[in-house]
Amino acid sequence: MTDDPFGFTAARKPTTADKLKKFAPSADNSRSEPVAIERADAAGAALGFVPRENTRATVLRKRKDIGPTVAINMRVPEAVAARFIKFCEEHRLSYWEGVEELMKRNGIT
Repeated sequence: MTDDPFGFTAARKPTTADKLKKFAPSADNSRSEPVAIERADAAGAALGFVPRENTRATVLRKRKDIGPTVAINMRVPEAVAARFIKFCEEHRLSYWEGVEELMKRNGIT
């Protein structure tokens, strides 16, 4: 006959959370000093790995001081909106700058 005729033994087993609480790294550290970054990069490069750090200098765009603003909200067909957004992205313009550029091109000052 078993000690637990109703099957409650499973409820007394340690849960995953209990097991994780007991987890700790070993006190035996095989390395007494950290590996130099240059050596680690060289070892990775020898195996074909490339560094993932951003090597290009980040170009920060200056924010233009535009003064007081007014919010304009309008509904436009999706096709028109898509073309306008593409125009602004290709010319690296914000939406208000895109409107201003289109106005200049049409002689509206």
